[in-house]
Amino acid sequence: MAMFQSFTDKTMRCAFLSLLAALVLTDMASAQSWPSRPVRMIVPQAAGGMADIVARVVSSPLSRELGRQVIVDNRAGDGTLGAQAAARASADGYTYLFATAPVLAINPYVAKILPYSPEDDFASVAMVGSSPLALIASPELNVNTLAELIALAKANPDKLAFASPGPRTLPGMLGETLKIRAGISLLHVPDKGVQDTIAGRVQLAIQRIPAIAAVVQRGQLRALAVSSPRRLPELPEVPTFSETLPGLEFNYWFAVVAPTGTPREAIQRMNLEFNRILLDGEMEQRLRALGLYTEGTGAPEEIDAFLKSERAFWRRIVRELKIEPE
Repeated sequence: MAMFQSFTDKTMRCAFLSLLAALVLTDMASAQSWPSRPVRMIVPQAAGGMADIVARVVSSPLSRELGRQVIVDNRAGDGTLGAQAAARASADGYTYLFATAPVLAINPYVAKILPYSPEDDFASVAMVGSSPLALIASPELNVNTLAELIALAKANPDKLAFASPGPRTLPGMLGETLKIRAGISLLHVPDKGVQDTIAGRVQLAIQRIPAIAAVVQRGQLRALAVSSPRRLPELPEVPTFSETLPGLEFNYWFAVVAPTGTPREAIQRMNLEFNRILLDGEMEQRLRALGLYTEGTGAPEEIDAFLKSERAFWRRIVRELKIEPE
């Protein structure tokens, strides 16, 4: 589940960026007209959501680097409408999809009918970053580690509850997978939010990092585990799920793709500029404040391999949880 392990060393990433820049500049010499007009970035969520916020954060420097405005085009809904619009757009280098993990890797296994093909309709452009989740506990529960929680839950089946936005969301699926992998029985209740967990009205919840980092640091909540492959700098004392339950990693991530058939020169230029933006220290900090962790983006071929592995991972998870397509 870790993205592009070969790019975790910044020196290697910068060397890759220099090489890629040279290749792109050579290719673009024969295509100097691109871009000659604004570029559209379809976000398959309503304005104000995390995907929208991240897309707008990166679109400003991207506009500057391209010399043309990058227009964020929101399509509200579950991601399907935006993905369909991007799949049907002209493959001319002027339309991209700011895609989420469900759109590219999960929807094929939870939807009966999908009006687009994640594998056939899109070409990889850039990997933006991942957004891990945290399992938090009310201090009243008096557990400090995931192992302690598992022991408590085994001694008290169906007496503890965890909150999530729903069983078909990433937090919900993480909680349900935890139950199976740990051999415990927890009640699953609708999301009550951080404040209800602090107050003890719900004992456990699964949340993104920005929602809980400050209250964990103040001691109002206890973070028992994070879903990332490595510990996070904001919560260095909090273990990963996989330290207790090997292989248990869940990450919400964002990738940029283009309609299949988009000119190679446009994709390479976009990949180069995303790398340049994401490896900027100030941008890394801005994205981290949003709960998004980036290591720069690999080459399109590496993103293809990552997406393939993610689809295989989510196919297994959906089967393990016995989620029926709707």
